[in-house]
Amino acid sequence: EPRAIAVAPGGFAYVVDSSGRIHKWTTQGKFVTAWIAPKIQKGRPEGVAVLPNGNVAITNTHDSKILIYSPDGKLLKQFGTYGRQRGGFLLVTGICVDRDGFIYAADYGGDYDRISKWTQDGKLLATWAGHGDGPRQFRRPCGLAISKNGDLLVADINNHRIQILDKNTGQYKGEFGGRGQQGGQLTYPYGVAVDSKGFIYTVEYGNHRVQKWSSDYKFLAQWGGPGHAPGKLANPWGLTVDKDQNIYVADTQNHRIQKFRF
Repeated sequence: EPRAIAVAPGGFAYVVDSSGRIHKWTTQGKFVTAWIAPKIQKGRPEGVAVLPNGNVAITNTHDSKILIYSPDGKLLKQFGTYGRQRGGFLLVTGICVDRDGFIYAADYGGDYDRISKWTQDGKLLATWAGHGDGPRQFRRPCGLAISKNGDLLVADINNHRIQILDKNTGQYKGEFGGRGQQGGQLTYPYGVAVDSKGFIYTVEYGNHRVQKWSSDYKFLAQWGGPGHAPGKLANPWGLTVDKDQNIYVADTQNHRIQKFRF
């Protein structure tokens, strides 16, 4: 059950799955190596991102920590602790990194949801919390990405939308989606990604599909649908895009990664 995927500039893909493993593959699908996250008895990692220096950041969701690994799987650093206090996590899910190397993490639990911003060394810079369906409120935030103009995109799962926040201040700047099955609507969006040209991609657990959006958040196309054949999806959680605009989807209940282009 692969949950999230991130591609490094050198042509490697890192995948986290529900067994607690972090897999390293080539982008052509050749397996390289794998290792297991520490303390997975309570749950498994749900997020992965590649830092500018090539190291790999993992959210060990139920252990309430961010883990930093070398590209060959050596644990270099970990930070975070359980709780609602500043610097704590309840269930840390999605993660992304901006071009300056700052780390953004999504966190939820019960009636508490938040986004936090960190340095690569584990220093907390900001926290933006809010539970609900209003502006800059969340119901289980998960996938994160940085838009072409530098805003933070948040896959707000149970509000069926992508929220747009200023990545420095956390200010609410808008949203797109809304619950439904039509093109331009979303049902349980778990992941969001942005390519080098600014196009945005979303993946939906509920609608078993990927959608493509313009950099100004207009719906452009959709792909997928429920099923097990090539091109079909079963409750996908995550996705990423490489420099050549190839899209990699964590096709969770089909236990595979699919690679495609619109």
